[in-house]
Amino acid sequence: MYIDIKKTKGKALYTQLYDAIVEEIVSGRLRNGMKLPTRRAMAEQLNIAQTTVDSAYKMLQDTGYIISIPRRGYIISFKSSPYGGNIPWETTAPEEIVFSPNGIDTSHLPRTIYAKIMKDILYNDGIDVFSYPEKGGEFILRNEISKYLYSFRDIKCSPSQIIIGAGTEYLLTSLAAIFPESTKYILENPCDTHFYHTLSSYRHQLVILPENIDEFDIEALYASDGNILCIEPDTRCPRSAAMSPEICSAILEWAYASPDRYIIENGYDSELQTIQKRTLYSMDTKNRVLYLNSFSRSISPAIRTAYMVIPENLLELWKKKHVYYYSLVLKQEQYALAEFIRKGHFMKHYKYMRKSYKERREYLKDCLLKAFGENIQIYGESASTYISAAFVSHNTNEVKTKAKKAGVKLLSLNSFNVNKNAVPLENDRLIMGIGDLNNEKIRMGIKLLKECLN
Repeated sequence: MYIDIKKTKGKALYTQLYDAIVEEIVSGRLRNGMKLPTRRAMAEQLNIAQTTVDSAYKMLQDTGYIISIPRRGYIISFKSSPYGGNIPWETTAPEEIVFSPNGIDTSHLPRTIYAKIMKDILYNDGIDVFSYPEKGGEFILRNEISKYLYSFRDIKCSPSQIIIGAGTEYLLTSLAAIFPESTKYILENPCDTHFYHTLSSYRHQLVILPENIDEFDIEALYASDGNILCIEPDTRCPRSAAMSPEICSAILEWAYASPDRYIIENGYDSELQTIQKRTLYSMDTKNRVLYLNSFSRSISPAIRTAYMVIPENLLELWKKKHVYYYSLVLKQEQYALAEFIRKGHFMKHYKYMRKSYKERREYLKDCLLKAFGENIQIYGESASTYISAAFVSHNTNEVKTKAKKAGVKLLSLNSFNVNKNAVPLENDRLIMGIGDLNNEKIRMGIKLLKECLN
């Protein structure tokens, strides 16, 4: 397979490679199901950097031209879509830049180190990775997580209190099983839709608090008839606004007021926050907080390893309800992750990414302010990979619609609206993510946004 690029000055190489491959696909020379060369092979063929090929391939995935299949590589696919549907992509449509709050940059992951750890564990005679796993997760991983939580999040817990699972959704459903069927789960609106859909799909009773964009509404919490509050204090996703210590204390007081009240604290994205705040779990003095987190943001979503910390008073109940529980995370992966943490690679990686995301976030803010000046308001300082913003003279939905036509995909608070009646949220704001965008894409996205709004 031969791909030709002219290396035109003034245009990024990865976009030239992207355009060249798209032209081959549109012309029919590259057909559905055909395999693209590996990144290394393509880089050697064109005498360009592998990172350039990687950026082009990622863009092809984002726009639905190819898919990545483990052990097979990159495959041409007209039917693939980053949004889950079979969208007939028009070849005349502009290149799409997606400001997704869920995107992350995996290009800096120390893959060679992680691969070596995995290989060493697989061939280590002292570790039988093919035997039955430990219930609740391998002790070696639970022990490393326990030490990490104590050192960096001030969470004091024993390894026995930590349960390993294949994703927070999986752990949340297992956790819900220990509470009575009459339990009502309280969610903010807007909120992390993963929690909402996980709980609602299992027909758990939900109490949705009235819309509140700014500070958490303690009065609404007390007025509700719910028992368990599901909350993300670090960012109050998707608001990009951390809870104040006073609000955290008030939430704990609510939980202490009745013996059937608990708090499920979602630590999602917390490692990547610029300012590390105390967790609700570390502030809790009466065993009312359960802590959930995963490695999908701090390392990679491909590592489907999550964990939860259960208070001592609920641990035995959980064990009785889950006599046959296994984490569904491969033993080899658990041992590898434990070693990755133990040797300091995990901390080094997420601290580097925290700095990188902060720089890109600040670059996005600068681009927005230079392009729109006083016509745009930027909110929140806590989120790692996204910001919240609103235009003074433009309706948020209007901005999203015009941006989409210009090739820029944006989400807003309404994208996280869990109101059953689908009532649009007032004071809607844009949610603009930079996790998987470099500065060039950010700059181009804001340039297109400005052009479509003028």
